[in-house]
Amino acid sequence: MTVRVSFTTKTIVILLAMVLTVTVVISTVLIKESDARVLREQRENQISHQRRVQLFEEILHNRMITLIDIISHRSDPTNVNLDELHTTLNSLSEYLILNFQVEQLLLFDQAGAINKDNIKVSDAVSQLVSTTRASFESRSILSCTRVCTHYISIPVMASTDNIPVIVVSTSMRELLYLFSRATDVHKVAIVQQKNTPLGNPQLVVASQLSAANRQYLNNLLLAFPAGWSLDDLIIRGMNVPLGSQQLLVSLLPFSHASGDDPYLLIVQDITAMVQQNKQYQVIVISSAIALFCVFSLLLYIFLNQYRTRLLGVSERLPMLADHKFNEFYTSAAKRRKKPFFNLTDELDVVEDAANNLARQLESFDGQMAVNTAKLEKMAMFDVLTGLPNRNMLTFQIEKQLAGSLRDDRIVALMFMDLDDFKKVNDSHGHDVGDKLLKAAAMRISKPIRETDIASRFGGDEFVVLLSNIETKKQVDIVAQKLIDEFNKPIEVDGTSFYVSISIGIAITSHARATPVELLRHADIAMYEAKAKKGAGYRVYDATMNLKVMQKVELESEAREALRDNQFSLALQPQVEMHTGKLVGFEALLRWAHPTKGDISPAEFIPLLENTSFMLELDYWVVTRSTNIIRELKNNGYRDLKLAINLSAGQFLDPSLPEFLQQQIIQNEIAPEQVCLELTETVLVSDIDRATGIMRTIRDMGCMIAIDDFGTGYSSLSYLKALPADFIKIDRSFVANIANSADDRNIVHSTIAMVSNMGMEVVAEGIESGEQYELLCHFDCHIGQGYLISKPIPESAIWDVLHDKVSLGFWKESA
Repeated sequence: MTVRVSFTTKTIVILLAMVLTVTVVISTVLIKESDARVLREQRENQISHQRRVQLFEEILHNRMITLIDIISHRSDPTNVNLDELHTTLNSLSEYLILNFQVEQLLLFDQAGAINKDNIKVSDAVSQLVSTTRASFESRSILSCTRVCTHYISIPVMASTDNIPVIVVSTSMRELLYLFSRATDVHKVAIVQQKNTPLGNPQLVVASQLSAANRQYLNNLLLAFPAGWSLDDLIIRGMNVPLGSQQLLVSLLPFSHASGDDPYLLIVQDITAMVQQNKQYQVIVISSAIALFCVFSLLLYIFLNQYRTRLLGVSERLPMLADHKFNEFYTSAAKRRKKPFFNLTDELDVVEDAANNLARQLESFDGQMAVNTAKLEKMAMFDVLTGLPNRNMLTFQIEKQLAGSLRDDRIVALMFMDLDDFKKVNDSHGHDVGDKLLKAAAMRISKPIRETDIASRFGGDEFVVLLSNIETKKQVDIVAQKLIDEFNKPIEVDGTSFYVSISIGIAITSHARATPVELLRHADIAMYEAKAKKGAGYRVYDATMNLKVMQKVELESEAREALRDNQFSLALQPQVEMHTGKLVGFEALLRWAHPTKGDISPAEFIPLLENTSFMLELDYWVVTRSTNIIRELKNNGYRDLKLAINLSAGQFLDPSLPEFLQQQIIQNEIAPEQVCLELTETVLVSDIDRATGIMRTIRDMGCMIAIDDFGTGYSSLSYLKALPADFIKIDRSFVANIANSADDRNIVHSTIAMVSNMGMEVVAEGIESGEQYELLCHFDCHIGQGYLISKPIPESAIWDVLHDKVSLGFWKESA
């Protein structure tokens, strides 16, 4: 593994990224703060302008009220003559126009305007006069047509009931002048909002201006950006670039306007402010870049030396893994430079530790070579027996297969297993079992040649690899010699053990065969030999593998069958021989395959017998059988028992009694209605354990029958020891009792003997009336067979019971 990016480089990049982020954030904050400050100043100026306009309006308004008030009360303060007042106003009109920007002076009495020039009075002025008379207060309005005019209405004290009103119209030039002088703005004017033919808003100049100023303002209004709004102009103003200038344009509304809303347009030249703000932002960004570059340079200068040292350590340490100690020392000497700061840090400690580790590893390396050789030797031989182990065997098989094609010889492999070795371990302990294995290994090594290899494969399994074999006959001779070696007992601690072996042989001349394949074939053949009760050998052929494949396939199909409810039970009636009374049934397993049809139990039971699935199927049979007993009970057949066949695995399963008890309670049936059938072979394989299990089951109230009696050991001592309720005579004896005196005597004596021991006899396989009569003559208790009835599918049981059973008796019994 090589270093693509060093840790210090990653650290530098991360730190620089953090500094860059902080710099950008701070710069952004400062720039935004600068923009916010400019905006804040613009808003403050807008408020200040608003106050100034209001102040100037109020001053001009009050000045005009005071002036009119003086003029109207000059002759008689208490009694104003309207004609004299009108004359006075006319005489002073030129003075007022020149000095106070007055455009018109109108006097209104109760009849209307006293107007010698017949000047037309607008509706806005008439409304203003009416409002003034109603409130007796001075009022003002700003009316705009092409140009905006300021109208001020002033009530006059008179002796008449109807109050005279003087209306003064003035232009807005004086207000604009005062505002411009007080604020030093660039341009100021009055504008109105109009709508274009397309419905878009636009501003139109509505004050008296020079042609140059009007053209300038019109160009400015045309330079407004798209999407502008009055609210923006009124609240904070709007920046508008015009030529080389940067202008701030804002509007101030008039509170006393009438008609189209007029606004005071204020134009300020903020070019210098904008330039100053841009210069500030440039300074901020430049400073941030400069600081970032300086920090990056300092960070690189400081961390680069550590990067170089870390890279050196990362390059040298893999040399230790490759045992390149000289290269390690050379590289360390080349990179040993004095750092800028002569202070011991973590890297100095790591480098020193790496150097010490290199010296220690170099010392250990030599010792490891010696130890490795010892371990390799140990790894090739079995510790207990001293024979070559599986690793050595695999190596030798590969070697033999490689040379078989060159020498035109066959490769023969013998896979052997000690028969019933587990019993030795269980009964005498593992120490005795280990000594027995040692002795067995010595016997296996005796008849083979020095060129052959005997190895321990694992547990009580041994493998012999024969070399220089030309014919199969040579293999048969060696196999027989090995079997003969175990004819004599093996003495262990004063105890004699009669041990036999089962041998499976695989022979091949195919150079492309693999050790795994050869061992698998020999293992399959060995199990074929074991099936023949051991002490023999079998040579592998393709049919054996086919059986294994069929077994695997059948197990898979059986699992699917159980899930898909393809299994069912057939019930064969059992009747009392002398009376014909129906006493129960034997439950027989049936498999209705969807494509293969009905599969015989004799076909699938032997193949499934030693599989894990067999136990699951056995418990399904128990569950279904107890359900059938419940159904019989609920339909009036309360005293019938059901015989259930148990396999060896299920009988020896510790959970059987508890499961059986649960089914009895769950189905609410009597325990004596359940009869478990066991073969002699299952019972005598471990008589003590079998007896204990049988007693447990009988203590629950269930009954036990010994099936196929006479075909197995048939020992009277076993029969006496086993707590059974029924003995079933095998059908092979019943079939010949009419023709064979020997079978007749065997059956007769068996019935008499079992009856004297307090058990009942069940004869199975009754197919003729003569057999039935002889069994009745021999006082056989219960019988079953095709003469009475064939096994009845559970789906048809109720129809058969209705047809064949009357008052508890089977109609067709002999």
